[in-house]
Amino acid sequence: MNNAAIYACSHRRGGNTDQAADLLARGVREAGGEADIIYIRNHEIIPCLACGFCDKSVDRRGRERCILGKKDEAWKLFGPFFTAPTVLFASPIYFYHLPSMFKTLIDRSQQFWTAKRTGEKWVADLPRRTAHAVLVAGRPKGEKLFDGAQVTLKYFVHNFNLTLADPLVFRGMDEHNDLAEQTDFETQIVELGRQAWKTAS
Repeated sequence: MNNAAIYACSHRRGGNTDQAADLLARGVREAGGEADIIYIRNHEIIPCLACGFCDKSVDRRGRERCILGKKDEAWKLFGPFFTAPTVLFASPIYFYHLPSMFKTLIDRSQQFWTAKRTGEKWVADLPRRTAHAVLVAGRPKGEKLFDGAQVTLKYFVHNFNLTLADPLVFRGMDEHNDLAEQTDFETQIVELGRQAWKTAS
């Protein structure tokens, strides 16, 4: 079986969501699996040009469907969505939403939405799987603090026949090591990684 894919989405190195990604990986390993942590900040992602090339290129496949396909690392980042038994995200909340680099990657997935909509089997016939997320916000309050991120993630992963489970959310985690000081929070994240692997394998 392929490894679980964990996307660490923060722009900040070594912060709370990097720690959450490590904890998710620990949970996967404790359940008998292996996990690859992918740090989005380490990759070049060119913003979508909204050029419509992927809509017009229904005869193309894979990276050739996007006019930017060979110019950056977006295709490499999308790879695990086709092969991983489960996909997990550890992301901070910036201005009530996902960080800009991660959102840029999501925008580039228009090519897969088009392929799925037109019934192309290389996307439409992907196995049904579950995605999971840990969302960490610095703000301690906000009724809809996680809503935007959750809706975007839901429809992003749907492109790859993934269903987003209810995310694990934490508020008031603003300083570098706030999460590490909350043992019960760490336990919850490890358990999420463990269960994600158990239900995928």
